[in-house]
Amino acid sequence: MKINSQLFKQKMNEQDFLILVHRGSHSGNIIENTSDAAKVSLVQQVDMVEIDISKSTDGDFFIFHDGGEERLLHEKRNIQELSTTEIKAKYYYNSLDEQVDKKVESFDYYYQHIDHQTFINIDRSWNYWQTFLPFLDQYSAMHEYFVLKSPPKREYLQILNNHPIKYLYFPIITDLEQLKVLAEFPDLNIVGLEIIETTPNLDLINSPILDKYRQGEYMLLANSIKLNSKTKLFSGLDDNLALLDGPKVSWGKILKTGINAIQTDWPDVLYRYRCSQQK
Repeated sequence: MKINSQLFKQKMNEQDFLILVHRGSHSGNIIENTSDAAKVSLVQQVDMVEIDISKSTDGDFFIFHDGGEERLLHEKRNIQELSTTEIKAKYYYNSLDEQVDKKVESFDYYYQHIDHQTFINIDRSWNYWQTFLPFLDQYSAMHEYFVLKSPPKREYLQILNNHPIKYLYFPIITDLEQLKVLAEFPDLNIVGLEIIETTPNLDLINSPILDKYRQGEYMLLANSIKLNSKTKLFSGLDDNLALLDGPKVSWGKILKTGINAIQTDWPDVLYRYRCSQQK
């Protein structure tokens, strides 16, 4: 069964471009990858919330980006090395490194505490798709709002392609050859592409090979988050540049390439920019 993409396309048609927020809107005592962050995202007029999936040694799924354990939990071990009991005993630390009364949320807890009409970009679940996809099937009230992503590796695509429920999906594209791999799996429910643009001349996004997606009802997503001083997710056009030099210098240039969705750590600022462009 292919999940109907009409609600997703409707959301795209409602706006000049979509705003996605990285790990939910978080700062201060609002912790990333929590239902609180999802709620604040809606306050900030976000169109889609990103979450990350990790799995305990018992096989339970949690909303957490592995690698952030020491910063967020004061834990040196990777979360995937922890049991469900150990994970549930951990308290978060906020942006001031103060412990707060908030714990890592299981997928089920997160689901029970968010608005079920929130589009959720499910990241970093691909290593678990053999078990995660059947697990996801039970949350039928949000099937039209779940959007999976992954690198377009054949081993991931085969699992996704063979699963009886065809979830909305967009691959992370770093080169044009990956589009040929996607073509090997015609049953995928592709609703867009995340474009990782590493070239200064924007060779990837400007390629005529992408015209099929640019001219169709597809989301073309640029990631403007600033992970560190070296990584360029869209040719150096990032949040820092937008905030310090002006939105047109960064987000404006991104949108001129045909991109119609931006993932950011500053959704409220991006929302104000979108509103200013609609006047």
